[in-house]
Amino acid sequence: MFHWYEMCDAVQAETYKIGDVEVANFVLPLYFTGSEEVGGRNDFLGRIHDGKTLRSFSVNPGGYIGFFNPQTGEHETFSRKDDTQAEERMKIKLRAKTARRAIRYRRFGVKTAAAKKTAA
Repeated sequence: MFHWYEMCDAVQAETYKIGDVEVANFVLPLYFTGSEEVGGRNDFLGRIHDGKTLRSFSVNPGGYIGFFNPQTGEHETFSRKDDTQAEERMKIKLRAKTARRAIRYRRFGVKTAAAKKTAA
């Protein structure tokens, strides 16, 4: 798997304020490692869900992660089971066809799931 290097997708439903501006939580570099670190955290807020803080390459409620699966040759996404908020966020992102990542991947001839649905 080749994970998208996204800073907010896994925890994007969580926010905090800087002055009067609400901003999204974000993951930290440790999130992109395969092992846990004593006293370390994977996201800025470090909130507890289901008795645990965010684990590497996992998602909190309302978040999702994307990755390229070399076995299928497709870009895929993962969210918690029955997480309608995350599903809606993914749909909105897929509709943004001019996203920088989509433009980058088009150069390499990689077809996303959204592009394949449009072609069908």
